[in-house]
Amino acid sequence: MKKFRYVILCCNGCSHEVIGEEEFIPYGLTGRKRYDLPELLRKGWLPVRETPMGGSGNDWVGFSLILLEKEVTETQEVPEVKPA
Repeated sequence: MKKFRYVILCCNGCSHEVIGEEEFIPYGLTGRKRYDLPELLRKGWLPVRETPMGGSGNDWVGFSLILLEKEVTETQEVPEVKPA
């Protein structure tokens, strides 16, 4: 069975896994540094698709939405993301 996750990657190298209703605030715009993408890749998640998202009206900030997938067995625990 395949599971999917989304990650927002910032142009400054920070990355933020999109889980539930948690608010995304980019680092440098009062957010804290997070590096979720490298950790997910180490855990076996694979990038499938990347979509550029612009920069919230700032010329110096850009983001990409990355879709990750992982093949899991029913015995592996992967928390489900609740729809917003």
